[in-house]
Amino acid sequence: MAKRLGSGRFWSITLPTLAAAVGGVRALGIFRDRFQRSKIFLPERYPDGVWDPTSFGLPAEDVWLHAADGVELHGWWIPHPKARGVILYCHGNTGSIAQRIGVLSHLRRLKVHVFAFDYRGYGRSAGEPSEEGLYLDVRAAYDHLVGPLAQPATTVILFGHSLGGAVAVDCALDRQLAGLVVQASFTHIRDAAKAFYPHFPIHLAARHQFVSVEKVPKLTVPKLFIHGRSDETVPFELGQRLFEAAAEPKEFLPIPRAGHNDLHRHGGRAYLRRLSRFRNRCLKLARAHPAPEPVVTKTA
Repeated sequence: MAKRLGSGRFWSITLPTLAAAVGGVRALGIFRDRFQRSKIFLPERYPDGVWDPTSFGLPAEDVWLHAADGVELHGWWIPHPKARGVILYCHGNTGSIAQRIGVLSHLRRLKVHVFAFDYRGYGRSAGEPSEEGLYLDVRAAYDHLVGPLAQPATTVILFGHSLGGAVAVDCALDRQLAGLVVQASFTHIRDAAKAFYPHFPIHLAARHQFVSVEKVPKLTVPKLFIHGRSDETVPFELGQRLFEAAAEPKEFLPIPRAGHNDLHRHGGRAYLRRLSRFRNRCLKLARAHPAPEPVVTKTA
């Protein structure tokens, strides 16, 4: 005989079962979140790394700012006396800006100002990293660059490496830029996860998505995609697919023999020349056809 909904025995059986199921789902969600955080975000904290870039000839000045949710962030402002534009640099998922002295020095050779910052939980920045948090952080860095640092939006080139490419792509959705460089990045965190964890279903229910492939078709700013053909971290095909999904204007620069973190070394002078030409085109286009300033969310 079927049991009535009001049966005490029915509830005595189903409530514990339901509670266990809900608790299991919640525990699985916590596990997934912690696992993904531990694999996606690999920060190094101060004092690890080189925190006196001036000893390497890099005239960096400490900058402190706050994201919209109040998290305090740290960055370096690296001016150039003959600057033609400014690069806002978003680093990858490991380390901090203190491990990027070589990269930042290389970019400065383009005769640009460079503004590099650490995401929350990295370097000297407060907080804990998350996808939503990183999106707030890059917008805070941009707003500080065009605000207190007084750099015109039409001279800003956003440069994102690896995970930083996904961060830069998201920022470009609602901030005015001269151009966007996406280096050694991916289509979607699931695709990148498959390359590293092919037997673990992290890609089936990733909380942290970083879905750049759905965002680049919306970006009309000039874009340069760069990828190493021997990238051991993010397969070359992912960078190529991201480029193919992007709206015009766009360019693609493959670097032979380059891996994930040595593109500037393998690219050599040709790499710098290509970046220099891209910068010049971006600045010329921005002067000739300034985009209307987008509506932005004010940061703290």
